[in-house]
Amino acid sequence: MKLEAGKAPVSNLPRRDFIVSSGHAEPTYGAYLMKPTRKLLTTLPKPSVQPRRLPTRREALIAGGAGVAAAFLPGSVQGAPDTRSRTDLGAILSRMTLEDKVGQLLMAYLEPATLQEKIVRYRCGSLLVWGNLKDVDAADLCELTNRAQALSLQHRRLPLWIHGYSAGLGYHPGWLAHAAKASAAAAAEKAAEILGRRWRAVGLHNFPGPGLNVPLHKTGIMMAWNTAGDLKMVREFGLAAVRGVTRARCGTMAYHFPAHGATPHDSHDAYPVVDLDRQTLMRDHLEMYRECFQAGCTTICTAHLACPALDPDPKHIATTSRPILTDFLRGELGFQGVTIADAIGMYGFGKNGPADEMSVDAVIAGCDSICITNDGTGMLGKVFDRLMKAAKSKRLTPQRLDEAVLRNLKFLQWLGLLGADVRISPKRARKLLGNENDNRFLAGVIGGGN
Repeated sequence: MKLEAGKAPVSNLPRRDFIVSSGHAEPTYGAYLMKPTRKLLTTLPKPSVQPRRLPTRREALIAGGAGVAAAFLPGSVQGAPDTRSRTDLGAILSRMTLEDKVGQLLMAYLEPATLQEKIVRYRCGSLLVWGNLKDVDAADLCELTNRAQALSLQHRRLPLWIHGYSAGLGYHPGWLAHAAKASAAAAAEKAAEILGRRWRAVGLHNFPGPGLNVPLHKTGIMMAWNTAGDLKMVREFGLAAVRGVTRARCGTMAYHFPAHGATPHDSHDAYPVVDLDRQTLMRDHLEMYRECFQAGCTTICTAHLACPALDPDPKHIATTSRPILTDFLRGELGFQGVTIADAIGMYGFGKNGPADEMSVDAVIAGCDSICITNDGTGMLGKVFDRLMKAAKSKRLTPQRLDEAVLRNLKFLQWLGLLGADVRISPKRARKLLGNENDNRFLAGVIGGGN
């Protein structure tokens, strides 16, 4: 697929966003989120903000790609003051409709054919690129992400955050394993920063890693994505990946929580159980999550498995377990970012009921984003309707819904997307991806990408 080349001006984050101190981005994401959500929730103003006039569909000419974005995306990030700390999240939340709030928790594939329905009808707050855009190169991806942002700003009055990976960025799923074998953690950290810059250059915001699974068996989930077979290497290179990507002001996703490497079964096609005691879990699998959070990790991906040491209730998998996702993940490990439910079409997610019904349980338990990778929009519609029904009945309480929405808004704020020009430049992306020094470095550290 070829999209018409756009002419949007370069929009890049200010260089002060990348100031480094002792190998860490300043401020780390965890430190950035220290403003208490509970206080914000209790002081929200009554809905009173009237939306500014936005272009009509005819004016926007949505199908036009980046040129459309240029028509109504305000301001310019480059050279502008950093507005993240001044964005009033409470005001944004107060003007969101119930449909907007529910949609903010939904993540679906970024696909040209269904893009408008996903954003306009189902109000999706995030989108996923997971190798699904087979015929889209990096420049085309810029055009497509610009089009998605234009649609979102027109119809939702908020930008999207986009998760995943795509071809043409010099990345491959086993990159960190190659780095762990071929180089030191410092080199992997530098490679991660290069990849983070490339993600932002094409309009992606959340990097699919680090994988923190420590494999105890010869079989399991996404074995080719594992970093290493021992805790020390997984921890060391996982932290390097977080530091590097974060320095490029790009988000990271640690996975699969908790401890999917400790079972020989794959939750894509099985119901796994992690049968380890709590002390062993903490020592060998979970303590490094805390360290990654402290280093700036922005999101985690849940595991569709049972973990009796953390929640003995047989009706719960980790993705639908409040003891795991709220009491333990947030209460004990201190995570303050966005919790993403792994793809709900996976076999493991349906252990205790239909995926749309279990999605409500997942949000109640502590998930802030529901990943939906089913073809088309059928399942997306079912999940949207189920969450709307649960919110209207107060089974999904207003407090919990607002909490999840605020975590997404804070992530958008940290990314520098609120109140800013979110357009990205295909020309700049091509230049960045063609940097010979970066390409040679990546080839030497992480091996061949695509």
